[in-house]
Amino acid sequence: MDARGLLDGLLDLLFPRRCVACRTPGAWLCADCAAQLTPVPERRCRLCGAPGAPTPCPECEGRDLAFSGAATAFVYEGPARALVTACKFRALRSIAAEMTALAAPAFAAACGAGQSAAAPVELVTWVPGHRDRSLERGFNQAELLGRGLARSAGLPAAPLFVRTHHGARQSGLDRDARAANVAGAFALREDASRVLRNLKRVVIVDDVYTTGETLNHCARVLGQIETDPLVFTFARTARASRARPSRNTPAPSRAASSRASFTPQP
Repeated sequence: MDARGLLDGLLDLLFPRRCVACRTPGAWLCADCAAQLTPVPERRCRLCGAPGAPTPCPECEGRDLAFSGAATAFVYEGPARALVTACKFRALRSIAAEMTALAAPAFAAACGAGQSAAAPVELVTWVPGHRDRSLERGFNQAELLGRGLARSAGLPAAPLFVRTHHGARQSGLDRDARAANVAGAFALREDASRVLRNLKRVVIVDDVYTTGETLNHCARVLGQIETDPLVFTFARTARASRARPSRNTPAPSRAASSRASFTPQP
C-alpha cells in the first residue's frame, strides 16, 4: 500500500465512512442508495448521450461537437449527484475510487472491452483540473476517475492537456457563459504528440457532463492533431427543455450526422 492508501485508511479510522445520500455508516454509498442510481437508458442521443433523447437531440442539434460520441454511467440525480458533490466540494478523495468501481462496467461496455472492434479505444485521458480547485482539494477528481477507469478496462492512461487560463467555477453558469469561460482554456502538453504517436481513438474522462462545453473544448484541441476524441463521464444531466446552440460554439459540420455512437449498453 502506498502513502496515499495509508492516509486514506487512517482517515477512515478517524472519520468512519457514511453514505453520502442517507448517512448510513459503512460506505460512501450504501447498498440501498446504490440501488437507486439511475443508469442512462438505452434510448439516448448517440451523439451527446442525452438520456431519453433522439439523435440528434435538442441539446446537440445545431452544435459542432468535436467528439465522435459521448457515454456516461448514470443520470446526474439522487445518489449520483451526492457522490459527485461530496467528492468535489467536501474534498473526499477516496470517493473517486467508489465512483470508479460503480462506473467501470459502463466504461468497459462503451469502450468495447473484450470485444473485437474496428476502431478500439487506445488511450484514456482526462480534463485537467482548475488550479485553485485542485489546490483546495489536493486532487483532480477527473484524473482519479480517468486513471481508475483505464486500469479497470486494461487501457493505458496519460495526461494530454494543460490549462492555459483559469476561469470562474462552471457550476451555476448557463451554456453560453460556460462556453465563454473555457474558450481557449486548454492546450496540448508538450509531450502529447509523442504520447499520441500512431494513436487515434482517445477517451476524455470527466465527472459530470452538464452542457458539454468543457469536454467539447478539450476534444477540439485533440482534433487538431487528427485524433478521434470520445468522452465519458460518471454522470450526465438530463434536461427537459430544448437547448440552443451556444454563441461560442461554431456552426455544425456536415459530418455530425454520420458520427458513430459511443454509448454503453444498459
